[in-house]
Amino acid sequence: MDHAFLMFWHAFLVAVFFAFLWRNDGRERKRLFFKIFGIMVAVGLVVGWLMYPFP
Repeated sequence: MDHAFLMFWHAFLVAVFFAFLWRNDGRERKRLFFKIFGIMVAVGLVVGWLMYPFP
């Protein structure tokens, strides 16, 4: 499997878990889900990009 796919899958599962754990309203859950998912994916891509030049 591709590392990027696994990163997206992990971010998706964690975001769903915390959205259902921390919010009761459907609209708030969606907002929290997208916020957590976006932050996790963005940070993962930035860290991967910063580590790219190093062997």
